[in-house]
Formats: sequence, C-alpha cells, structure tokens
Amino acid sequence: MSPELLKEVIAELNGRLCGGVVSKVHQPDGRDIVLKVFARGGQTHLLISTHPLFSRLLLTEEPFANPAVPKRFCAFLRSRINDSRIERISQVDAERIALITLQKGRGTDIETFTLRAELTGKSSNIILLDADGAVLDALRYFDEEGSARPVMPGVVLGPLPPGPDAAQKEAQAVTKSDAGTWNEAADRYYSGLIAAERSVLRRGKLLRACRGAEARCRRKLDNLNGDKARAIREQDYAAIGNMLLANFKILKRGMKEVDAVDYTTDPPATVKITLDERLGPKENCEKYFKRARKGKTALAMLEERIPATERELEYIQNLSYEIEAAETADDLDAAEEELMEAGYMKRDERASETEPIRRSTSSEGFELLCGKSGPGNDLIVKRYGKDGDIWFHAKGCPGSHVLIKVAGRAKELTMKTIEEAAALAAKHSKAANAARVEVIYTDACHVRKPKGAPPGTVTVSEYKTVVIKN
Repeated sequence: MSPELLKEVIAELNGRLCGGVVSKVHQPDGRDIVLKVFARGGQTHLLISTHPLFSRLLLTEEPFANPAVPKRFCAFLRSRINDSRIERISQVDAERIALITLQKGRGTDIETFTLRAELTGKSSNIILLDADGAVLDALRYFDEEGSARPVMPGVVLGPLPPGPDAAQKEAQAVTKSDAGTWNEAADRYYSGLIAAERSVLRRGKLLRACRGAEARCRRKLDNLNGDKARAIREQDYAAIGNMLLANFKILKRGMKEVDAVDYTTDPPATVKITLDERLGPKENCEKYFKRARKGKTALAMLEERIPATERELEYIQNLSYEIEAAETADDLDAAEEELMEAGYMKRDERASETEPIRRSTSSEGFELLCGKSGPGNDLIVKRYGKDGDIWFHAKGCPGSHVLIKVAGRAKELTMKTIEEAAALAAKHSKAANAARVEVIYTDACHVRKPKGAPPGTVTVSEYKTVVIKN
C-alpha cells in the first residue's frame, strides 16, 4: 500500500473507528490480523496484512477464516487489547507505517497501547508497544544478530532502517468512485489481487497433484504392460511341458538339462531344456505346466487391469484440463474435492483453506457457516451443528446448508440475523435468481443425515419458513 493511499485510508478510518471498541482479534493465517470493532455505524472488520506483495491496512467485507486454536500473536493481542478503545489512527512521516493508539480500562486504571503496522513489503510487521514504546509482542521477531533493528519483547523499538523504494502501482490503480470511499476502493482492488494470487496458487497446487497422479498412473501402466509381456511368454511353458512328456522315457531325477526332440516341427528338432535336478520326471513336467497356468491366469487379470488403468489415466488428464479451464473459486473447490475423493490428494482437516465451508459474521456478531459442496454441508450437520444452533436451507431445491452458531452464547438471536442467514441460504441455492425464495430453518438438533445417504442429504423433523425477496 502506497503512503499516499494509506494517508487517504487513515483519514477515513479516524472518522469511522475513533471511539470504537475492539471486541475480538482474529488471525486467519500467518500474516494477517483482523480487529473486530464496534463503532458508529455498527460492527466492522479492520484488516492489517503483512502480505509481502499486498501489505495493507483497511476495512474489509471479505470473509476470513477463524482457526479454532488462535496463533501465538493473536492470543497475546486478545489478552491485551480486547475491549480496548481506539483513540486515534495516524501515519508516521508520510511512510507506509500506521499507528493505532488504544486505551483500556477506566478512571485512573487506564493502559495505553500502540499497535504499529509496518506495511513495507517483505519486511512488513505488526508490533504491539506499551506506553513507553517497548515491544510487548510482534507478529515477526528479529534478533540483534540477524537484523539491523531488533524486534523482540522488552526491546525499545528503534527507527525502521531505510529500504529500497517500491513501485507504487496501486497509487494509480486504486480510484475512488463518486459514491464510494478510499477504503472500499482499496478493499476491492486488493481483494481482486489476493483472489487472483490465491487462484494461481491453488490451480498450481491442484495441477501438481494431477501431474503426480498421472506419473504414478503411467508407471503403473508400464509395469502392467511388462507383466503382460511376461505372462504371454510364460504361456509358452505349456509347449515345453508337452515336449518333456513326449520325451518322458529319457528323463531321470538328478538331470540338470535334457536334449529333447520337438516333434511339432518338420523335420523334428532337438531342443535343450533346463530341468530341476531335485525333481523327478513327472514333477519337472508339472513345473512347466504350472508356470504356464500361472501366466494364463495373470494374463486374464491383466487384460482387465490394463484397460481400467488406461481409463484412469484418461480421467486424470480430463481432470487436469478441467483445472486449467476453471474460471471460479467454486470450480477449483469442486476439482479439489474430486482429487481428494479419488485419493490423489490428502485431506488436511487442520487447514481451513481445504475445508469446504464459507465463514462469515452477521451484522450482530454471530458466526455464519455456509457449505460449499455436499461434503461441506455434511460437515455443517455432523461436526459443527450443536443443539441451539440454527440450520437453514432453501426449501425444495438444491443448495448450501447454512448454520448460525448460537450454542453457548449469552446474546439473544434476533430476526435480523435469521433473515441474514436465510438470505445467505437463498443466495447459494438453485433458486438464487428467483424473485421469491422460501427458506426453512430449525434448531440443528432436528436435522439428521440418514445412514448411507449421499453427501448433503438430510432429514428435517420440524421447521419454520421465512421468505426472501430478491
């Protein structure tokens, strides 16, 4: 984010957030911090990102992951600045550094903190300082040996060392519309860049999985074809067995080889045949017949496995083409799910990026979950839905399952949040473009997945209905 754009954004943030209260801190990944702030106009989310290419500070409406276990820095921030009040937001000397001044407590027992956002590309950092400018904690640590400026708990923070000038392309790319704000313009701009980067990375990851699966499949096919060639050769052992039977009278135990006459040729020819000296004549004949039968059995099996492997190879190649041609995140989600179902990618339950669920927050602060696919809908019903949570689905048509996480919260659920969740269920359904969509909702305890049913299929014992008008 350029200093010029940061200046415009901070001016708007001061008007919007000063006096607001930080109600929760989230850390969706290793480089972003999101502050949930209640201020004039309601709840909003302030994003501080240390992305090496797209470091930024702005209000965002983009959904973000909320890991079940907070990371170290997130947990520390929660312990210090949850329920703190934003006093002001300022910029340091027209640089890409923002200071968020926070106060916590009442009367004479007030603590002052500064959350410092250094939006300097690869060296970006987020640092929490006390009233004396000492580091309490930071997203990234730098010790005295490895950095010109140490960033460690207890160290008084020094000035940022000069870095190379960065080309500020967004200074020209981000333009504010007449009806919008600089925050909205920056959020749109960076959301597009992040989405494009994420799409490229995901597409590359899926294509690598496809290439690996294709390479394994080709090796398997080569091995099977080699086995087939051996099986065909082994069928020739039946002719050797018959030749030994035709020369049975000259066979004796202890012979290592025999010059047998092949009576199938004209004129008959002499053929040298290797024998097992430990076996008698009958056993040596049977040994060759057994190898021939084994080759015949293997050949029958291989004639089934080779075409099946060829079909699998064609399937992988088609899947690779679909990934290359994917236009939306949902297309990539579907391809990733297909790769995992086929066993070409491992499932990582810990990685929120691979979990087929959209997460967002209602205007009143309730967490909303929305399934992206059949397996995602199953997760909502089987893993996340607890008694007291509210489940939604567009009535009578395919669509995503939506869940309001209510269980264990003291805050009372209102019709406003119910309508927001219902609108989300309508939006992610086959009836999304209809003028009027009926959405059913009920306590999660009334929703069950029948045993053996396809992904996303449930039974609902009782429900209410709300109508969403588009």
